[in-house]
Amino acid sequence: MTNEFSARLLTLRSLFLAMASVQLVTAASGTLVALYFAETGASQEVAALAPAAYSLGFLIGCFYIAGWITKVGHIRSFAAGAAICIGSTLTFALSEPVPVLLFVRFATGVATAGLFALGDAWISVSAEKASRGRLLAVYATVLGVMSVGSQLMIQVLPEDLNEAFIVVSLLYCVAIVVLTAARSDPPTVQSSANVRIRGLFKDSPTAWVGAFTVGMVATTLLNVTPYRAATFGISTKEIALLIGALYFGRVLFMYPLGWASDRYDRRVIILINGVIASALLLYFSIVGSGDGSAYHAIFGTIRHSVFLGLMLILGGALLTMYSLLVAHAMDRTPPVYVAAASVTMLFVTTAGGIAGPLVASLVSAVFEDSALHWVLFLMMAGFTVFVSVRFSKRDASSPAEKTSHVVAGTTSTEVAPDNKR
Repeated sequence: MTNEFSARLLTLRSLFLAMASVQLVTAASGTLVALYFAETGASQEVAALAPAAYSLGFLIGCFYIAGWITKVGHIRSFAAGAAICIGSTLTFALSEPVPVLLFVRFATGVATAGLFALGDAWISVSAEKASRGRLLAVYATVLGVMSVGSQLMIQVLPEDLNEAFIVVSLLYCVAIVVLTAARSDPPTVQSSANVRIRGLFKDSPTAWVGAFTVGMVATTLLNVTPYRAATFGISTKEIALLIGALYFGRVLFMYPLGWASDRYDRRVIILINGVIASALLLYFSIVGSGDGSAYHAIFGTIRHSVFLGLMLILGGALLTMYSLLVAHAMDRTPPVYVAAASVTMLFVTTAGGIAGPLVASLVSAVFEDSALHWVLFLMMAGFTVFVSVRFSKRDASSPAEKTSHVVAGTTSTEVAPDNKR
């Protein structure tokens, strides 16, 4: 069995390398775009619209790219999607009008959704049932490591952001070369599942509300907060270090939390995560108020290391929650709807990724920019209260009903476990 798993992993190595390049540049671009708007003097409302446009594109791409893959095939679809991303990335180095750049982020979202949908489907269809969970776990770990690496990469990119965009666009070229030169053949495209928004909410309100909330908070935190930090005079390298700590927290805590959620009431783990994330967001709301002098005061001291540690814990509590919520949704979903539930979870969290930055943009326009952090805290605190209320009204799933936890990212379209246990 181990030999079969190793052989399958070896067969998919080109795909893993290609998707690693895509994740590296995708995570880096989110930070670079925020820094770009800060450098060009754009408002926080504009900076918030960029991730909303990307999420909207990603949402649309999730449900229309599958037909594209069916018509032209995996390899050509990947090359076309990566080419769109190359052109979109280079546009940031060549153009300045905000409407153009927002459309570019929308187009990038559509194409990126296709790239990840293709990668997920390729792995899921190619793998045997006995090895699919482990392959997806390895794949998710690779993507998580690349998210951390993206922020380390920003540390060594040219200080001129126009040049930085040109450099990161080369990673898409690497992905195209690696995948088109692969020796393994892509799998046959299978039909996709339907979205069941009302059905998922009826089966698992906690998973539905949680996916939407995590989409709102995580997207805003990762894509708008760097803009605000840059306006405080915090350096690009320091911002990349802070975002990298969030991503590393996900990598560090994902498997321990997944292991615990398989053995105990999964809602308890979700509730604990919510409490920790809410408390830390409250703390960062207080620190983030004003002109950033509180952060500058701790720079270079032991408290700065503590601050980085808190960012790591926030990443471990917030960025792991989607995977836990997916597993919880599968616990509550009838087996016949499991595949549809996995797609619906992606739909809901992406919708949250659209709503979060839009809410942040509206709040920044009505109130001062520092209100952004308080909005994130209120979102997460509201969900935590919701979970606690649901916890008191419904019993936990029995061991026979629980699914095995599988690591899932918000770029994943194939997140459903194969079997109930």
